[in-house]
Amino acid sequence: MSESKMNSPSPPPAALGFEVNLKQALIWVARALDFVGIDDTHHSHRVAYIAYQCALTLGWDLKKAEFCYFAGMIHDCGVSETREHKMLLDALIPQDARAHCIRGYHTLKKCLLLKKFATPILYHHTRWDELTGTDVPPYEKDIAALLYLSDRLDFMRARYVKEYHSDTVTLYKQSLADNVMTNAHTLFNPEMCKAMVKLIKTDAFWFSMESEHIETIGLEFEKVDWLQKQLTIEDMRSLGLFLAHVVDAKSPFTFQHSQKVAELSRYLAKQMGLDQHYQEMIFIAGLVHDIGKLKTPDEILHKEAPLDEHEYSRIKRHTIDTELALQKVFPNAKIAEWASNHHERLDGSGYPYHKTSEELDVPSRIIAVADVFQALSQDRPYRVRMTQEQIGAIMGEMVEQNKLCIEVYSVLSQDMETYYALSTSE
Repeated sequence: MSESKMNSPSPPPAALGFEVNLKQALIWVARALDFVGIDDTHHSHRVAYIAYQCALTLGWDLKKAEFCYFAGMIHDCGVSETREHKMLLDALIPQDARAHCIRGYHTLKKCLLLKKFATPILYHHTRWDELTGTDVPPYEKDIAALLYLSDRLDFMRARYVKEYHSDTVTLYKQSLADNVMTNAHTLFNPEMCKAMVKLIKTDAFWFSMESEHIETIGLEFEKVDWLQKQLTIEDMRSLGLFLAHVVDAKSPFTFQHSQKVAELSRYLAKQMGLDQHYQEMIFIAGLVHDIGKLKTPDEILHKEAPLDEHEYSRIKRHTIDTELALQKVFPNAKIAEWASNHHERLDGSGYPYHKTSEELDVPSRIIAVADVFQALSQDRPYRVRMTQEQIGAIMGEMVEQNKLCIEVYSVLSQDMETYYALSTSE
């Protein structure tokens, strides 16, 4: 690599502010969560739509109705495993539904941008006759109650259309309305039930429940103005951590992998002389580099043996899923490119684009080295973490084969003990 290529690139003029489409980010989270072991996809979209339409029917102001919509989009951010998602579809009152509510609450509470959603998500499976006795503020209590009713209405809808086209749900409008009213005052807020029944009995309510239409509705919202502000580095870091926590929760074997790759990448960038702006941007790219794995089947991620060629072909696409998602969440930034390059190799043997050294910039090379190092120093389903000596032997060979960048790896190998401690600490 030439000396000029290794120098820190100059930051863009608007280094302190970033265009980040938070509405797209929340919609993408909903899309990704739909792939966690569910055959009947777009559940989060429908919950968002149902809650929004019911809020309008109740006469709530647009800002509150729009807030309900986005809360619906991310209401299941605490669910990451197929087993748990299927459990939520087993019964009207599923067992241990509280667990994913608590996880979602803690994940959102840590995110500066999204912490306003935390309390409604914590209580979105709480019965109305129990919720009324809590000290939850009225606004958040309303959102939680409406999310619960909307979520369970979609559960009822799925039961009726399981073996038929979704449009046939209109044949069961009265039964759905009766089921809702039967649980008024106990499971559900009675006033919300009355408004929901009006919607249930309207064909247009059901026929408009298409994911593309639902997304179009949300992208046109303007009242929740804090979702449209220009973000600082701190905001972006917070959003990146939220997305990383959602991904890392999918598998106990990759827990904290995203955050560790981010920390390793930032430290490498610092030691290589990249400026503060690029250190932070690389950190964010490291946080979200595996976000496409939300679409990877659990049985592949959890497999306690090396992957066969069919399974390997399935997992390889997570890089493209990552790129496509991040292009929407972080438009006009290099984050999507850097993140999706983490499995590319300098000799062209990597994926998904088989890029070569001329096409891989310093941040991409840094994240690739950090990803390999962190994976080898972490317990996985089919092996325990490797020692520093074992890692050095494997990565040294990859450098000799011109797969990993020698300049980046040299920085790491000269201080291997520090990087190993950073990668393996809890």
